[in-house]
Amino acid sequence: QDDPLNSFWTLASSHQYHFVNESKTWTEAQRYCRQNYTDLATIDNMEEMNRLINTVNESYNDSAWIGLYDDVNSWRWSLEDNDFYQEEERDFRNWFHEPDNGWGNNLCVYMNYYGHWFDVPCDTDLNAFVCYDGKTF
Repeated sequence: QDDPLNSFWTLASSHQYHFVNESKTWTEAQRYCRQNYTDLATIDNMEEMNRLINTVNESYNDSAWIGLYDDVNSWRWSLEDNDFYQEEERDFRNWFHEPDNGWGNNLCVYMNYYGHWFDVPCDTDLNAFVCYDGKTF
């Protein structure tokens, strides 16, 4: 059972997210989210981004993995379900002077506590990640 001090639910628009305060690489975080919820968080508009940030900032002020990654051809979301997205939602990005894909290794994305997105190597250990839970509705 999750420690209530280390995780919480937030409802952003119609999407439900679970914040997990555990150190994992992007791939480990994705595996955890897929086993326990639906996938890593997909954020598809600024209103949703702001709601998520405001909730996360109440108890956390560091970086957290989200479900965006570079599959070499383009940035895409880990959640592949086409029914999940409305028109143009797949294309929402909140980069901060990014992506720079440093040395061709920065293929995964985290958000900082201001809600800015950065690309980093997928094997970086971050202290938290955000899962999307589509099973609840």
